[in-house]
Amino acid sequence: MSDRKATAKTQVLVNADVRVMDAIDSRAEAVAWRNQNIVGVGTREDVLGAAGDDAIVHDAAGATVLPGFIDPHHHASMVSLYSGLVRLTPPRVTNIASLQDTLRTVARSIEDERWLVATQWDELLLEERRPPTRQELDEAVPDRPLMAFQYSFHRAVANSRALELAGIDRHTADPAGGAIERGADGLPNGLLVERGMSRVESLARASLISQTAEAFFSRLGEHHQALVESGITRIADATVPGDMVVLYREADERGVLVVPTIVMPVSTSGYLEAPWEALDGPVTGEQQGLLTFGPVKLVFDGAPGCAMCLSWWQTAGVTVGTWKLALELRSLDPIRNAFSVAPRVGRKVRTGIHIYERPEAREVVRAAVDRGFAVATHAIGNAAVDIALDAYETVGGRLGDAGRPRIEHATFLSDDLVDRIADVGAAVVTQPHFLSLPAFAQAPSIPRVKNGALRWLLDRGVLVSGSSDHPVGGFVPLDGVRSAVTRRTARGNVFEPDQCIELFEALTMYTRAAAEVCGCADECGTLEIGKRADLVVLDAPLTPTSLAEAEVRTTVLGGRTVFGSLEARRS
Repeated sequence: MSDRKATAKTQVLVNADVRVMDAIDSRAEAVAWRNQNIVGVGTREDVLGAAGDDAIVHDAAGATVLPGFIDPHHHASMVSLYSGLVRLTPPRVTNIASLQDTLRTVARSIEDERWLVATQWDELLLEERRPPTRQELDEAVPDRPLMAFQYSFHRAVANSRALELAGIDRHTADPAGGAIERGADGLPNGLLVERGMSRVESLARASLISQTAEAFFSRLGEHHQALVESGITRIADATVPGDMVVLYREADERGVLVVPTIVMPVSTSGYLEAPWEALDGPVTGEQQGLLTFGPVKLVFDGAPGCAMCLSWWQTAGVTVGTWKLALELRSLDPIRNAFSVAPRVGRKVRTGIHIYERPEAREVVRAAVDRGFAVATHAIGNAAVDIALDAYETVGGRLGDAGRPRIEHATFLSDDLVDRIADVGAAVVTQPHFLSLPAFAQAPSIPRVKNGALRWLLDRGVLVSGSSDHPVGGFVPLDGVRSAVTRRTARGNVFEPDQCIELFEALTMYTRAAAEVCGCADECGTLEIGKRADLVVLDAPLTPTSLAEAEVRTTVLGGRTVFGSLEARRS
């Protein structure tokens, strides 16, 4: 990683398709910057005049130039702490036996007593179509604590040693907002769901931080380089417990950070727990170097078993759709998925875990606002979105004092929920590329509920930002843009095509709208004079036709070329 200073020479890109990404989709043919800021946008003649005679001129050869992409829901610290260890994914892991072999091999390479933490298993990608059990993990790793996260990071499996250290046994009650799954003998079977993970996760995190901090800094630096290679020039890390805040501060002091990062604090006792101690820490807007403290992060439901509430006729429609999909795929996976959410029957059909009940949700949102925080709430299912909106509505006019309230994901929405989101002034931070995940390829439509309702939201005037939620999904912004425009699943079909959006709208979600969501629109998100020189050059002109093959050729961050080359030549 090189230093953070931009070159003192004025840089000019000419012969470009410069998309300013303002509200009217202004275009220009040249852009210039000096040090960290843009000094000219417009015609070649005007920009060269503003740049001065000693400017260095680069020919973009007709390529599209955009503001740097912003990812407002990313998990860089989680990736850097956990994902450098072992990923339980194909082709290395395809069944329980190969999962055991992988864990056994890695455990042998670790000499000290640290925890072994693995990530990314997905039961849909295992031959057995189920999570591994505690006993199977014990067979592979009997003598050290082991925790393996599902790809969603809302479920994990643990071996007996890990459960013992966390004090979890047959007498341990399920926590509110979580579950400790059990076998027929009443003993924990190793599967921990939502807040059921907290004891184990916090111990595993503390172990890794105490013993692998240097590796964390190395992986964080590598991850930031990967970000700029995909055109990302700012992120919000959506899950940062207090002990990770300490590491982030040191990373900034060491110069490890490249991409400006917004820290979204969560509880140190478990990132799904109520973040009471985080509310006594730095508030939204405080800064240190490349770090800015953003909204406090709340999690109101789980994944993939999100909190849904459906009428009986909606449930009937989903049931029919699930069976049709199973027949079409010649697979029982859609039916397994439907039953895995453990539907509860009453006047309506409810699924998933409510991590916060309505009174607690109101209390924590009000407390966050009172202490000067903006609020970002993870809510996937329609029932969780309803609880989030209820809490926001209860706070009233003070809700946006420290920054626009956010709803992360808002995946399953009805018309009335979209209207309420618009009325309360909340932004939605969505992940269009989730449509590429296996679970979405096997999901039926729900009557009167949309999955990723981009068209509905934009038509109601809701501020919608794209993001990745990496490592749950890939973080390349252009992949997200493609998914927002085409809505193609892993099977290649178009899912709910009435929610497709236009290319300009999708680009806006990863530039201007993302900057507004992150509270930094005065600094970045559009290519305008005075703003930071954060921009990406694509490999060709960008059109709906060329979108499928488009790639980032060059990334400029704060006036410095941090990826690729501007191909300078004198004019």
